[in-house]
Amino acid sequence: MTAPVHLRATAFTHQGAVRAANEDCIAIGDWVTSEPMAAPLVLERAIGAPLIAVVADGMGGHAAGEVASRIAAERLAALAARAGDEAGLADLLRDVNAELFEAMREQPRLRGMGTTVAGVVIAPAGSLVFNVGDSRVYRIEGSALVQLSTDDTPGPKLADGRTAACTTALLTQSLGGWHDPDGITPHVLSVPLAGRYLICSDGLSDLVDPEAIAAHVGDDDVASVTALFEAAMAAGGGDNISIVLARVRPA
Repeated sequence: MTAPVHLRATAFTHQGAVRAANEDCIAIGDWVTSEPMAAPLVLERAIGAPLIAVVADGMGGHAAGEVASRIAAERLAALAARAGDEAGLADLLRDVNAELFEAMREQPRLRGMGTTVAGVVIAPAGSLVFNVGDSRVYRIEGSALVQLSTDDTPGPKLADGRTAACTTALLTQSLGGWHDPDGITPHVLSVPLAGRYLICSDGLSDLVDPEAIAAHVGDDDVASVTALFEAAMAAGGGDNISIVLARVRPA
């Protein structure tokens, strides 16, 4: 039998300094929130079956971005058992995308709603990193920060998944939104079981460059998340800010 796995996740979400509301939603297993937080929350989980840690960033300027991010985070968390391998996780992301389009068909007021998603699936057999959109997943390796997600923004991609010389907030794909409901290609990557991962919305990564993010991540996860949030706010806090630091190890 596969040995159980332990997760320690430090999670935080906030509307930022400019936006009136928070359209981000974060989930760690069955814990889901979009409520602005005063301080990071630490969650400990012993994992015997797949569990998803995800940041969903409702698309600003679209109808009901907060609805799209909540649906995506809740459905991914609830259906994590289907994400046992790369193909299963990609199919799950496509199914959640289809659910968003079905909700738009049933409720015209939601038409155009969309969200990015990025996260990690943790299971005893291994871990998977995924994203659709421009929210990011990094692996922390010592003092280095390695981007594992691929930015779905226009332009050629660098080796680490970032878009070269990106000067636009446009997305080439998302869950929901105005894109083709059958056209998404999720980014899914198998990674070593144990590790330390940073998941964030672009409210952090657009305002704080990777070198500065790495400099703010130390051994204390709560202090690291707090420092990252303060850095984004010091840079203007122009968007909602969501951050999850996840430590995965054999139990």
